Amino acid sequence: MCDKYFTIKNLPNDVYNAVGRIIRSAQEWEQKYKKLATVLNISVKNINKSSLNKLNEALKKHNLISKKDYKNLKEVIKIRNYINHEFYLTDFQNSASDYDIYIGTLEKNLNSAQFLIFEATDVIDNKIDKLQGDNIVRPTIFD
Repeated sequence: MCDKYFTIKNLPNDVYNAVGRIIRSAQEWEQKYKKLATVLNISVKNINKSSLNKLNEALKKHNLISKKDYKNLKEVIKIRNYINHEFYLTDFQNSASDYDIYIGTLEKNLNSAQFLIFEATDVIDNKIDKLQGDNIVRPTIFD
């Protein structure tokens, strides 16, 4: 399903680096959301401080996003929030008795999160491009 962006060989540094890259990708995704809201001229209070959930809700409220995209993006937002707020307290702290299984689970979860954030960014980029008259559509797993 997804590419392998991260390999954990040096614990905990490889995990810290992976989470940092995921957070950076999520912040770039958030900037794209804000750009889309701006291009669509959606009234969002304090857009520069708006969360992904708030922006996604605003698109839904104004019928500027399909129900399918809204739902899919909402799920990716949950994954992003999980990485930001829970990952270190759950997956990272929950070391399995088998080290290889533990590392494999960490890799799988981190790689999946990165992949889904990239795919969600493509969904938003496709919407921006379409509004700007570009006909190039990036295929995503959500299509």
